[in-house]
Amino acid sequence: MVLSFFKNDNELLNIAKDLVKRKEYSKAINNLEKAIDKDKDGDITPLCKAMIAVLTLHDQRSNIKAHTDASAALKNLGSDTFELGLSTFVVADLALECDMMAEFIRVRSLPGEKDSAKTKGDALIECAKKFQSQMWNKNMQLVEFFDGITRDGAKYALMLMAEANESYSLAEAWLDPKKAAEFQQLAMNYRKQMGETGEDNQRKIESYSKSATCWICGRDSTGEGMHFFPMSSDISPQAREKKDILPVADEGYQSIYVCRACYTAVSRKSDEISKRYYDASIRELRAAEARLESQIRYLESRINSISYNR
Repeated sequence: MVLSFFKNDNELLNIAKDLVKRKEYSKAINNLEKAIDKDKDGDITPLCKAMIAVLTLHDQRSNIKAHTDASAALKNLGSDTFELGLSTFVVADLALECDMMAEFIRVRSLPGEKDSAKTKGDALIECAKKFQSQMWNKNMQLVEFFDGITRDGAKYALMLMAEANESYSLAEAWLDPKKAAEFQQLAMNYRKQMGETGEDNQRKIESYSKSATCWICGRDSTGEGMHFFPMSSDISPQAREKKDILPVADEGYQSIYVCRACYTAVSRKSDEISKRYYDASIRELRAAEARLESQIRYLESRINSISYNR
């Protein structure tokens, strides 16, 4: 067997191609890098770089740069088709897929907290539109190549539309829970088109649509988990008589409903009391520790004194 050190660039490239067919991608990349080092005239370097960039995606599915690097390497090939393993790709289509996946990863990783949820929703919608117009009926070639799974761009578009409406829901939940529930309904519809149950969306629809009267202050609120909360409580039978239009406790009378203002006031006061007890306990613990250390030092001194006198 001739060591790879003595093989020329084309031989190393052919070894890499065989390794790809066996799905030994790391070894293939290693041989392609060696082939580039030995490619003095540069005739196979663009192909090797494109192969490396695409194979790198096997372990870098969530890496934006890995996808943009693959797209750039493919566009630098200067050919219409690209062979990898037993598959032949149209270079333009594969480069587009890499660009689209880079954008897909980017928009989904945007901050989506309350203040930025609408902005993220807008970005998700724009990306979904691109998948609808450019990838809707096209199979995602890299998913099929690496995983053997057939999945078209429509699934990604639907996923983005679902997540966009979930972001819009989050943006609306603070001021208009019922509007937030409507966005969750839209999101659930998209998820069902994807073959999912939409259970989480249904749960939020029910929570955001629910109204209650605060047991403590009597104010009405809409949006469980946002504007009012259940708090575990021991409710006596005499207190269970229904007097309000809206519920003040759950059906099993295991929890009372408390508006956000009362809930946070009680929680913060509880935290304050807990911290006071905690700080007092720490002070007592440290005082006991100091006393113990003092006693240990005294005993050590006595032992040393006895040993010295002997």
